[in-house]
Amino acid sequence: MDDRKTLHEVMNQMKRIEENLSSNFEQLTSIDLLLTSDNNGTVKDAKISKNFSLLKEKLEEAADSAKVFMDMLEKEHRHN
Repeated sequence: MDDRKTLHEVMNQMKRIEENLSSNFEQLTSIDLLLTSDNNGTVKDAKISKNFSLLKEKLEEAADSAKVFMDMLEKEHRHN
């Protein structure tokens, strides 16, 4: 990218996205604990837990994509 100012701003926005994703993972951990029975470690509701697992997978994919994108931006930044 030829416009360093734009590249820098995109990187700043991506850092915020990564921070938000990190916060989301903390919330996912809390929800995971709530969905697990204290008595025997099993899930309280299989349907809800299954859908929650799908949500976790999607957020993990989003985090992976954000990391790949940020890595690309950082390489671009070093080359300019």
